[in-house]
Parts: sequence; structure tokens; C-alpha cells
Amino acid sequence: MLHDERILKNKFAYFFTIVFLLGWIIYYSVFAINILLKGYRLAEKYVKFRSFAYFLNFIIFILLIVIFIHIFKESKKMFTYLNVTSFLIVILGFLSFYMNYGELWKTYINSFLITLFIFLIVPTLLINYFKHTPAKNEMEDIGKHND
Repeated sequence: MLHDERILKNKFAYFFTIVFLLGWIIYYSVFAINILLKGYRLAEKYVKFRSFAYFLNFIIFILLIVIFIHIFKESKKMFTYLNVTSFLIVILGFLSFYMNYGELWKTYINSFLITLFIFLIVPTLLINYFKHTPAKNEMEDIGKHND
């Protein structure tokens, strides 16, 4: 083939990416529904973080849907959006961890980091590893010297 449209190396990589994204979309859709329909509130001492946390929740939710669409469009922008979204999830995760545990952070930090590593960092690295990079096209190399 002269032009290979795949963005991931194999079908398992597509399946893994779709399941990974669906899990995170469901997770963040619960936040979006709670904020919009149930009037989800933060504790009063963290009101200064409310707009930033809500904004990050909605941005992450929207980016996850955009990534999901880009998988089926076979767009390489998916990797950029995935990495940006993963970074934003890490930021929101640390913000949420601070707001939920405050003074007890020393007790729960190890389990939080392990969970973040297992459910976000490792899958993101695997998806980036499964990125399909087509071999050089022989047609483009005609006339070039391979010294």
C-alpha cells in the first residue's frame, strides 16, 4: 500500500483505546450530570476552586468526546488531544485529591498515585506506543542516496 490510513498498529490497540476512552467518558459524564442537574457543590472552604474545577471537568469531558470522534476519523490529532486531556486529568486529580483529603493527604497519597498510574498514565503510554508510523515509502526515496 502506498498510503496506510491507520493511526494505531492493530485492532487490539483500537479496542483498547475505545474501551479506555469510554470508561473515562462515563466517569466524567457523571460529574457533568451532577453539576448540571443536581447542583453539585464543593465544600465551602474550597469555593475559590469551584469555577476552575467545573471548567476543567467540562473541558476534559468535551476533549474525551473529541478524542473518541477522532479515533473513527483516523485522525492523528487524537494523540495530541489524548496527551493534553491526560495532563488535564492529572491536574484535576491532584486538585480533587487536595480538596477531598486536605490534611489527610499523607495517608492516601500512595493509593492515589498508584491508581492514577494504573488507570491513566499506563494506558496513555500504551496508546502512544501503539501509534502507527508507516514505513518510508520507496517511491519517495527514488533518486536519494543511501550512503
